[in-house]
Amino acid sequence: MIRAWVFLLLLFSLPAQAAAQDGADPGKGCKLCHLEGVKECKKHGDRWLAAEAEVLYCSVAASCENCSGTLLIDCKRCTGGPGNLELEKRALRFERFEADPTPAQKLFERDLVRVITPHFDIIIDAEKLKDGSKRMDAHEVAHALAREAEIAAEQFDAHLGAKLHHYTKRARIWYWGDKADHHKVNREVLGTNDDGAFKLFGPTPSYSCWTGDEGLKNAAMAIVSNGVHVGIHLLMSNVFRTEWIGNKKAGWFDVGAAHWYEENLFRRVSTYCIDEADANLNYENGQWRTAVRKYLVKNKKGLLPKLVQKISGTLWDEEHALGWSLYDWLVANHPKAIKPLLIGFKDRAETRDLFKKHLKMSIPQVEQAWRDWVMSSYPVKDPKPRKKL
Repeated sequence: MIRAWVFLLLLFSLPAQAAAQDGADPGKGCKLCHLEGVKECKKHGDRWLAAEAEVLYCSVAASCENCSGTLLIDCKRCTGGPGNLELEKRALRFERFEADPTPAQKLFERDLVRVITPHFDIIIDAEKLKDGSKRMDAHEVAHALAREAEIAAEQFDAHLGAKLHHYTKRARIWYWGDKADHHKVNREVLGTNDDGAFKLFGPTPSYSCWTGDEGLKNAAMAIVSNGVHVGIHLLMSNVFRTEWIGNKKAGWFDVGAAHWYEENLFRRVSTYCIDEADANLNYENGQWRTAVRKYLVKNKKGLLPKLVQKISGTLWDEEHALGWSLYDWLVANHPKAIKPLLIGFKDRAETRDLFKKHLKMSIPQVEQAWRDWVMSSYPVKDPKPRKKL
């Protein structure tokens, strides 16, 4: 279907495009199209025109018989204009994504809601999703996740000085409303017999989860928050070179970073990863500033020597909050150290050696600096978390 529509769109805009290829004026449009040569597709409405423009591809938009997802249609009153070049670019991009379905799409004989951003390839295949009392469909939740996860990814890139070419592939994040579908994806695509939420690290980092899981319960906010958190894990394992640091005595960094970007957007942490995912943890309701402040007051002895030796799957309760807070301290006080720390962990370096090299401090010195900063920076009352998307 999309190939036929792309052909028609290109056919209608041939005069402008041919001129552009020859280096001549692509056309000046007309008053009806505001001198662009194209008009916005009215099948989407103002809300979805804006939402679809934020992403690289959306399968729902691609099904539009009027524009095939480009959001633009050729003006029939003129021979074209500068907008025809943008229309052609979008049409070719959509055709490329349509011709490259993910393994999860190939597995099922039905249409799946798929949204692609610079960092993520997202599928939401679920019904009965809610944001508070408001019902949301898979298309709405996919765009909400795309928007929030991309914001987090851009913050992550800024902290690391990373660019898109530093990743091997987009991170794939898939949510399934049918538990059997999730299990099928785990077994036949991700290669695991694990029936729970599963992350696959490697050249093509991937995640599959059932939306009815205990920590999600088909709540759109929980799904999006979970996707942001997991998305950071996937990106961190893939940036610069493929290596997961969570099993290299760098659990505090691996978990702390994922919590940080989630909390930064939602003012609450709701996701606990790896082995502890089945333990139904909910330390201090996911609001950690006041909790960490109080914990440090009660626990005067050194905490970091033990914390920085743990792998991600063995962190428990308050250790998640402490790892998040230590990463919070890095972001606020030593942002330039984040990249070399991550690369050092991928090289299997010890935290104590990395602190000495990049912070010029021993572990006890880092702990004292971190404690002092928490006491002077964290409030006595946590900010209110977001309640809706």
